[in-house]
Amino acid sequence: MAEPAPSLPLNIPDKPLLATADVISLAEVAARRAEKFGALIDTLEAGVAKRASDAAESLARAGFNPGDQTAAADKARAIARREVVANSSETRWAHLKELSAAADSLATTAQLWASPITVLSRSGLGTPERTAYMQQLEGSGIVELKNMAAFAVASGNKVLGAALVSVVDRMPARSRPFSAQDLADRLVGEETRRVQDAIAAVKLAAQRAINRNREWEAGKVRPLDRVKLAMNKPKE
Repeated sequence: MAEPAPSLPLNIPDKPLLATADVISLAEVAARRAEKFGALIDTLEAGVAKRASDAAESLARAGFNPGDQTAAADKARAIARREVVANSSETRWAHLKELSAAADSLATTAQLWASPITVLSRSGLGTPERTAYMQQLEGSGIVELKNMAAFAVASGNKVLGAALVSVVDRMPARSRPFSAQDLADRLVGEETRRVQDAIAAVKLAAQRAINRNREWEAGKVRPLDRVKLAMNKPKE
Protein backbone atom coordinates (compact mmCIF):
# COMPACT_ATOMS: atom_id res chain seq x y z
CA MET A 1 0.00 0.00 0.00
CA ALA A 2 1.41 3.33 -1.10
CA GLU A 3 2.14 5.83 1.60
CA PRO A 4 0.17 9.08 1.47
CA ALA A 5 1.96 12.09 0.03
CA PRO A 6 3.40 14.37 2.73
CA SER A 7 1.33 17.47 3.44
CA LEU A 8 2.82 20.84 2.66
CA PRO A 9 3.51 23.29 5.50
CA LEU A 10 1.35 26.41 5.71
CA ASN A 11 4.41 28.67 5.80
CA ILE A 12 2.65 31.37 7.82
CA PRO A 13 4.91 34.07 9.33
CA ASP A 14 4.77 34.36 13.10
CA LYS A 15 3.60 37.97 13.02
CA PRO A 16 0.23 39.61 13.76
CA LEU A 17 -2.13 40.76 11.01
CA LEU A 18 -2.32 44.55 11.17
CA ALA A 19 -5.38 46.61 10.28
CA THR A 20 -5.23 49.09 7.39
CA ALA A 21 -4.97 52.13 9.66
CA ASP A 22 -2.19 50.50 11.68
CA VAL A 23 -0.11 49.74 8.57
CA ILE A 24 -0.48 53.28 7.26
CA SER A 25 0.41 54.68 10.69
CA LEU A 26 3.47 52.42 10.85
CA ALA A 27 4.62 53.71 7.46
CA GLU A 28 4.45 57.28 8.76
CA VAL A 29 6.38 56.33 11.90
CA ALA A 30 9.02 54.47 9.86
CA ALA A 31 9.48 57.47 7.55
CA ARG A 32 10.10 59.73 10.55
CA ARG A 33 12.55 57.23 12.06
CA ALA A 34 14.46 56.97 8.79
CA GLU A 35 14.58 60.77 8.55
CA LYS A 36 15.84 60.96 12.14
CA PHE A 37 18.51 58.39 11.34
CA GLY A 38 19.58 60.39 8.31
CA ALA A 39 19.87 63.50 10.48
CA LEU A 40 22.04 61.55 12.93
CA ILE A 41 24.42 60.54 10.15
CA ASP A 42 24.52 64.16 8.89
CA THR A 43 25.49 65.28 12.39
CA LEU A 44 28.23 62.67 12.61
CA GLU A 45 29.51 63.66 9.17
CA ALA A 46 29.57 67.31 10.20
CA GLY A 47 31.61 66.45 13.30
CA VAL A 48 34.20 64.61 11.22
CA ALA A 49 34.36 67.45 8.69
CA LYS A 50 34.84 69.97 11.52
CA ARG A 51 37.84 68.11 12.90
CA ALA A 52 39.39 67.95 9.42
CA SER A 53 38.77 71.66 8.92
CA ASP A 54 40.24 72.52 12.32
CA ALA A 55 43.39 70.57 11.50
CA ALA A 56 43.84 72.40 8.20
CA GLU A 57 43.21 75.79 9.79
CA SER A 58 45.73 75.07 12.54
CA LEU A 59 48.46 74.44 10.00
CA ALA A 60 47.42 77.45 7.96
CA ARG A 61 47.83 79.70 10.97
CA ALA A 62 51.26 78.20 11.56
CA GLY A 63 52.27 79.09 8.01
CA PHE A 64 52.35 75.61 6.47
CA ASN A 65 51.75 75.34 2.72
CA PRO A 66 48.37 74.23 1.24
CA GLY A 67 49.64 70.73 0.51
CA ASP A 68 50.51 70.18 4.16
CA GLN A 69 47.17 71.62 5.20
CA THR A 70 45.32 69.18 2.92
CA ALA A 71 47.38 66.25 4.20
CA ALA A 72 46.65 67.22 7.81
CA ALA A 73 42.94 67.55 7.05
CA ASP A 74 42.86 64.11 5.39
CA LYS A 75 44.67 62.51 8.30
CA ALA A 76 42.40 64.17 10.87
CA ARG A 77 39.33 63.15 8.88
CA ALA A 78 40.41 59.49 8.74
CA ILE A 79 41.17 59.37 12.46
CA ALA A 80 37.95 61.16 13.37
CA ARG A 81 35.88 58.86 11.17
CA ARG A 82 37.29 55.72 12.79
CA GLU A 83 36.61 57.11 16.25
CA VAL A 84 33.10 58.35 15.48
CA VAL A 85 32.12 55.14 13.68
CA ALA A 86 33.14 53.14 16.74
CA ASN A 87 31.63 55.51 19.30
CA SER A 88 28.31 55.84 17.48
CA SER A 89 27.83 52.14 16.72
CA GLU A 90 25.44 51.39 19.57
CA THR A 91 23.25 54.42 18.86
CA ARG A 92 23.13 53.78 15.14
CA TRP A 93 22.25 50.11 15.50
CA ALA A 94 19.49 50.92 17.95
CA HIS A 95 17.83 53.03 15.23
CA LEU A 96 18.37 50.34 12.61
CA LYS A 97 16.92 47.62 14.81
CA GLU A 98 13.73 49.66 15.29
CA LEU A 99 13.30 50.09 11.55
CA SER A 100 14.12 46.45 10.78
CA ALA A 101 11.64 45.30 13.43
CA ALA A 102 8.94 47.48 11.87
CA ALA A 103 9.57 45.95 8.44
CA ASP A 104 9.69 42.40 9.85
CA SER A 105 6.40 42.91 11.71
CA LEU A 106 4.59 43.21 8.36
CA ALA A 107 5.39 39.71 7.09
CA THR A 108 1.92 38.27 7.76
CA THR A 109 0.14 41.45 6.69
CA ALA A 110 2.04 41.50 3.38
CA GLN A 111 1.06 37.88 2.70
CA LEU A 112 -2.62 38.47 3.45
CA TRP A 113 -2.74 41.69 1.40
CA ALA A 114 -0.93 40.20 -1.58
CA SER A 115 -3.80 40.90 -3.98
CA PRO A 116 -7.37 42.27 -4.02
CA ILE A 117 -8.83 38.80 -4.42
CA THR A 118 -6.89 37.57 -1.36
CA VAL A 119 -8.38 40.43 0.66
CA LEU A 120 -11.93 40.07 -0.66
CA SER A 121 -11.99 36.31 -0.16
CA ARG A 122 -11.85 36.65 3.62
CA SER A 123 -14.56 39.30 3.89
CA GLY A 124 -17.34 38.12 6.20
CA LEU A 125 -15.78 34.74 6.90
CA GLY A 126 -17.84 32.80 9.43
CA THR A 127 -20.67 35.33 9.48
CA PRO A 128 -24.35 34.44 9.00
CA GLU A 129 -24.47 37.08 6.26
CA ARG A 130 -21.91 35.34 4.10
CA THR A 131 -23.47 31.93 4.75
CA ALA A 132 -26.86 33.28 3.67
CA TYR A 133 -25.41 34.75 0.48
CA MET A 134 -23.70 31.46 -0.34
CA GLN A 135 -26.97 29.58 0.06
CA GLN A 136 -28.86 32.07 -2.08
CA LEU A 137 -26.27 32.04 -4.85
CA GLU A 138 -26.04 28.24 -5.14
CA GLY A 139 -27.62 27.19 -8.39
CA SER A 140 -27.85 30.73 -9.73
CA GLY A 141 -27.59 31.19 -13.46
CA ILE A 142 -25.09 33.26 -15.41
CA VAL A 143 -27.33 36.32 -15.72
CA GLU A 144 -28.22 36.30 -12.02
CA LEU A 145 -24.58 36.00 -10.98
CA LYS A 146 -23.64 38.90 -13.25
CA ASN A 147 -26.43 41.02 -11.79
CA MET A 148 -25.39 40.18 -8.24
CA ALA A 149 -21.79 41.11 -9.08
CA ALA A 150 -22.95 44.46 -10.46
CA PHE A 151 -25.05 45.02 -7.32
CA ALA A 152 -22.12 44.15 -5.05
CA VAL A 153 -19.95 46.76 -6.79
CA ALA A 154 -22.67 49.41 -6.85
CA SER A 155 -23.46 48.95 -3.16
CA GLY A 156 -19.88 48.28 -2.02
CA ASN A 157 -21.01 44.98 -0.48
CA LYS A 158 -17.75 43.13 0.16
CA VAL A 159 -19.39 40.14 1.85
CA LEU A 160 -21.63 39.54 -1.16
CA GLY A 161 -18.56 39.96 -3.37
CA ALA A 162 -16.67 37.35 -1.33
CA ALA A 163 -19.59 34.91 -1.64
CA LEU A 164 -19.70 35.49 -5.40
CA VAL A 165 -15.97 34.81 -5.69
CA SER A 166 -16.40 31.53 -3.80
CA VAL A 167 -19.24 30.42 -6.08
CA VAL A 168 -17.53 31.46 -9.32
CA ASP A 169 -14.24 29.87 -8.25
CA ARG A 170 -15.91 26.44 -8.23
CA MET A 171 -17.17 26.85 -11.80
CA PRO A 172 -15.20 25.70 -14.87
CA ALA A 173 -12.97 28.54 -16.06
CA ARG A 174 -14.78 28.90 -19.39
CA SER A 175 -18.19 29.03 -17.72
CA ARG A 176 -17.44 31.84 -15.28
CA PRO A 177 -19.70 34.84 -15.92
CA PHE A 178 -17.15 37.44 -14.77
CA SER A 179 -13.59 37.82 -13.60
CA ALA A 180 -13.21 37.30 -9.87
CA GLN A 181 -10.05 39.40 -10.01
CA ASP A 182 -11.94 42.28 -11.61
CA LEU A 183 -14.71 42.09 -9.01
CA ALA A 184 -12.16 42.06 -6.19
CA ASP A 185 -10.30 45.00 -7.67
CA ARG A 186 -13.49 47.06 -7.86
CA LEU A 187 -14.47 46.26 -4.27
CA VAL A 188 -11.16 46.29 -2.39
CA GLY A 189 -8.52 47.22 -4.96
CA GLU A 190 -7.99 50.76 -3.73
CA GLU A 191 -7.64 49.71 -0.09
CA THR A 192 -5.34 46.85 -1.05
CA ARG A 193 -3.03 49.18 -2.94
CA ARG A 194 -2.97 51.64 -0.03
CA VAL A 195 -1.86 48.87 2.31
CA GLN A 196 0.68 47.52 -0.19
CA ASP A 197 2.12 51.01 -0.67
CA ALA A 198 2.38 51.48 3.10
CA ILE A 199 4.13 48.13 3.49
CA ALA A 200 6.55 49.06 0.70
CA ALA A 201 7.18 52.43 2.39
CA VAL A 202 8.13 50.77 5.68
CA LYS A 203 10.52 48.40 3.94
CA LEU A 204 11.98 51.25 1.91
CA ALA A 205 12.54 53.37 5.02
CA ALA A 206 14.39 50.50 6.69
CA GLN A 207 16.52 49.79 3.64
CA ARG A 208 17.31 53.47 3.13
CA ALA A 209 18.64 53.69 6.68
CA ILE A 210 20.63 50.46 6.28
CA ASN A 211 22.21 51.77 3.07
CA ARG A 212 23.05 55.10 4.66
CA ASN A 213 24.70 53.30 7.56
CA ARG A 214 26.74 51.11 5.23
CA GLU A 215 27.99 54.14 3.35
CA TRP A 216 28.82 55.92 6.60
CA GLU A 217 30.82 52.98 7.93
CA ALA A 218 32.61 52.50 4.60
CA GLY A 219 33.23 56.21 4.13
CA LYS A 220 32.15 56.03 0.49
CA VAL A 221 29.11 55.88 -1.75
CA ARG A 222 27.75 52.45 -2.70
CA PRO A 223 26.27 53.01 -6.20
CA LEU A 224 24.70 49.55 -6.56
CA ASP A 225 22.80 49.92 -3.28
CA ARG A 226 21.50 53.30 -4.41
CA VAL A 227 20.33 51.89 -7.75
CA LYS A 228 18.52 49.00 -6.04
CA LEU A 229 16.85 51.41 -3.62
CA ALA A 230 15.71 53.67 -6.46
CA MET A 231 14.29 50.69 -8.37
CA ASN A 232 12.26 49.59 -5.31
CA LYS A 233 10.86 53.05 -4.63
CA PRO A 234 7.06 53.08 -5.18
CA LYS A 235 5.90 55.14 -8.15
CA GLU A 236 3.99 58.27 -7.19
